[in-house]
Amino acid sequence: MWAPGTANQGQPHSVAPIVSPADGRKGQGVVEPGGQTSVERLARNRWLGLVAAASGMFLAALDITVNVALPDITASFGTDAVTIQWIIIFYVGASTALQLGLGGAADVFGLKRMFIIGLVVYTVAVVAIGMAQSLELVFALRVLQAFGNGLLMALAPAIVTRLFPSEFRGRALGIMAALGTFGMMTGSLGGGLLVDELGWRAIFLGRLPICLAAIAFSAALLRLPPSPFNVANAPNAPDTTGDAGRPAGRSRAAFDLWGAATLFVAVAALILALSLGGRSGWTQPYVPALGAVAALAFVAFVAIERRVERPALDLSIFKNRALAAAFAVSILAMVSTFVNWFILPFMVVDAMGATASVWGALLLAMTVANTLGSPLGGWLSDRWNPAYTITGGLAVCALAMASLAMLDAASGVARVGVGLVAVGVGTGLFQSANANLIMGAMPPRRLGMGGGVMGLTRGLGTVSSVAVMGAVFAAREAARGAETGAGDAFTLAFQDTYLISVAIGVVAVVASLGTWGRRRA
Repeated sequence: MWAPGTANQGQPHSVAPIVSPADGRKGQGVVEPGGQTSVERLARNRWLGLVAAASGMFLAALDITVNVALPDITASFGTDAVTIQWIIIFYVGASTALQLGLGGAADVFGLKRMFIIGLVVYTVAVVAIGMAQSLELVFALRVLQAFGNGLLMALAPAIVTRLFPSEFRGRALGIMAALGTFGMMTGSLGGGLLVDELGWRAIFLGRLPICLAAIAFSAALLRLPPSPFNVANAPNAPDTTGDAGRPAGRSRAAFDLWGAATLFVAVAALILALSLGGRSGWTQPYVPALGAVAALAFVAFVAIERRVERPALDLSIFKNRALAAAFAVSILAMVSTFVNWFILPFMVVDAMGATASVWGALLLAMTVANTLGSPLGGWLSDRWNPAYTITGGLAVCALAMASLAMLDAASGVARVGVGLVAVGVGTGLFQSANANLIMGAMPPRRLGMGGGVMGLTRGLGTVSSVAVMGAVFAAREAARGAETGAGDAFTLAFQDTYLISVAIGVVAVVASLGTWGRRRA
């Protein structure tokens, strides 16, 4: 049996005996009215649950359309490009800061119940944003939307992990991630058309039918089995449609409200410090002040978590070397590769002279590659120790970033496309396998916490990439301009920044070796 900290011995790394949804053993289990066996019902519930979880990921990924609509929103409210960026900062910051606490709340109050609440809150928020008449109200509603999004992002992997046995968990998580990426593709392709034809409000109001369908589908068809620690997942195990995913027969421990609150303050202050430092300069007095607030709140959070019965974050999970490495490489991978979203466009469009539609096609190619790589990464992590696929995916990303680091104004667009496709494949391989390792190591009662930690690391990596790597690029461009003149400064600064991204990627590959563990004696 595989477990974090050990190598795969060639046997499925299951935590409880469970019937495979695809093993085809007809006739086993209890025959129910209508001739359906409990095995068939269990398999049906799993795949319906996967669709429900993927609907949340799809909706979360659709928010990429907001980036397309920023110019139109700016014109609509008569503001400027700097101010309008807070639409993104408020949303990403609040969603990242809330996810761990919301995941812990779902462990107490039930995965299904909290997932549907997330869908409802998300729906109310996007409709209200679409009708908002002031920019200040839009900012506030984006925080409300982040609350719903945080629940969806944290609980989707938790639901899939609860539904599927370990030998199929990686594939299920990979399929879920691929369907979420499909939402990004849909938003990228359809967002511009909606804005051009109907205005920016359409990208929010247009989500209403999808939101209502996801709510109805999840409420009616999402059925979560009992936790493995409480009831064996045998073919005839009772369905727990009404328990909202909360383990039966257990007293409900108090929700760690103070822990969740202090963590929110710590993460929100850190994200604001990184965002404002990257935009306004690290020497502005409010930047170190926010950093101090983040540090003090984090110290308070750790002190609280050591005392409460059911902490929002069980600090003991970091004693597991494989898990600690998995969390670390998740942040490093995002810092390394996210530069493709905010620095590479200027190389392709401004330096190479490609059109915006060409850049859009390149992003689409990367997204499609990620969609294909995610299920493959999940399948590989089911067959072998997920650590092998984690390292392999990160190595592919590092090599792809190295190829992009050699670009200049004379490089062809096809070369950019090859590099981005490789990044997409590598990211898909890594993310599915990493999710499989993390969620498979979570205690059955703390799956929401596991999904929340995954979301927290992704968000911190994204924000850190924008703030830190953006600042690095600006500094290198100024330095190169002083050395060579403005003509070559951009290209040289781009190459310098990407070489640093490659170095971070290599560090991630080395750190991922910590997930390999040791063979048992």
